Amino acid sequence: MGRRRPMAPKRVLILYSVVERLPRGEPRDWIAEEEVLLTAQTMASALMEGGWTVVTRAIWDLDSLRETLEEFDPQDTVVMNLCETLEGRPQGEAVVPVALEARGFVYTGSPGSTLSLCLDKARAKARLRAAGLPTPSAQVIHDPRERLRIPLPAIVKPLAEDASHGIDRESVVTDEAALRARIAYVLETYRQPALVEAFIEGREFNVAIWGGRTPEVLPLAEIDYSGIPNPLWRVCTFAAKWLPGSEEYELTPVQCPAIVEEALAARIREVAVRAFRAVRCRDYGRVDIRLQGETPYVLEVNPNPSLAPNSGFVRAAMVAGYSYGALAERLIRLAWERRSRRKEALQPQPIRTMGADVAYSMASSG
Repeated sequence: MGRRRPMAPKRVLILYSVVERLPRGEPRDWIAEEEVLLTAQTMASALMEGGWTVVTRAIWDLDSLRETLEEFDPQDTVVMNLCETLEGRPQGEAVVPVALEARGFVYTGSPGSTLSLCLDKARAKARLRAAGLPTPSAQVIHDPRERLRIPLPAIVKPLAEDASHGIDRESVVTDEAALRARIAYVLETYRQPALVEAFIEGREFNVAIWGGRTPEVLPLAEIDYSGIPNPLWRVCTFAAKWLPGSEEYELTPVQCPAIVEEALAARIREVAVRAFRAVRCRDYGRVDIRLQGETPYVLEVNPNPSLAPNSGFVRAAMVAGYSYGALAERLIRLAWERRSRRKEALQPQPIRTMGADVAYSMASSG
C-alpha cells in the first residue's frame, strides 16, 4: 500500500450528485447524470489502493449536502467535488462550492463563481471577448419570433446546459424554418433561452489543462470528423458523446495526442490557457476550440469537466503518463496546498517598521 506524504489530509470526502428526477430535457439525458456515480466509485477505489482514507457521499439537494458536511472536520478533510447538479438542475453545481467554503472545507476544482459563469454560455463568451479572445458570434433568443442577427449556418444550443444536452444533428440550421423550429425545441424541452451561435466548420480540439499558479496543458486531443461527409453534421452531439454504437459515436473517434504542426499547436495551447485564466478556472478544466483558418476560436470553457475513466480529460492525463490514481492524487494535492497557503497567510508575519520587527496578522480568504 502506498504512503501519503506528510501534511496530507486525514481523509478524502468524495461528494457526488444523484438525480431523483430531471426537471427538463430528454429522457436520454439520464445517461450523463448516471456517469457521476461510476466516477465516484472508480476514484474511491483508486485512492484507497494508494493508501488514502476515502469516504463517499451522495448529494441530491442542499439539505443533504449540509447534513453530510456536519459529519466531517474541515481541518483534516479534503473534498473531491464531483457534484454536477442539485435537484437535477445544473445551476445547483455552483451552490456546492459556496456551501463548502462556508463550512471551511477546501475542495477540488473551480469556485462557484466560475461554475456559474461558464454554465451561462453568453456570459462566458462576454468574458472571453473582454479578454481579447476569439469566440464565435452568438445571440441569446427568448422567443422563436425574435429577429436573428447571426448569419446562417448557425448552431442552436440551450443557453445553460453542459455535456452536449440538447445538441444533435438538427442543431445546425441553414434556413429560417429550421432555425425557428430548433429554437422552439430548446425553449420547450429545456425550459431556457436558446443560444444561436455562428457555425465554424474547421477542426475541433479539446484542450485539457490543470495545475496551480502555473497551468499545465496536457496533450491536445482532436475529434476526427473525417468519416462524416456532411460538414454541417460534424458536431459533438449528445449521441457522439454518450451513446456507444450510434453512428455519431462511432464516426467521431478522438485522436490524442492530436496530429498537428507545432506552431499551430502552440497557438491552440496559448489561447486555451488564456481562456482558462479569463474565467478563473482552478485545478483542472477543458477548453473546446475550433479552427477558422489558422485562428483558434474558443467554443466553451468547461470547469470541473468529467473525470470518468473514459473521459477526455482523463485520456489526456493518461497520455501524459498519469494513472487514474495519480490524477486523483494530484487534484487532492492542489486543493490541500490552498489550505496550507491560507493557514500561512493567517499566521503573524514580521514586517520592518522604523528598524524594528513588528508582528501583525493578515486576514486572507484563501
